[in-house]
Amino acid sequence: MYENESELLGESCELGIPWRGCRFATIIEDYGKELLVQVSSGAEITVLRDEVFML
Repeated sequence: MYENESELLGESCELGIPWRGCRFATIIEDYGKELLVQVSSGAEITVLRDEVFML
């Protein structure tokens, strides 16, 4: 399990695979292996932890 999961909340990240042209996002929930992120268009999507790169 990941330690200090809550430290990721509010962090900016870059998506490994852009979602509908959006590459940058903010982490808003941590589900362990998945993260809920809000992309620059305002949409909220779930991505695998391995698919994001911290900025």
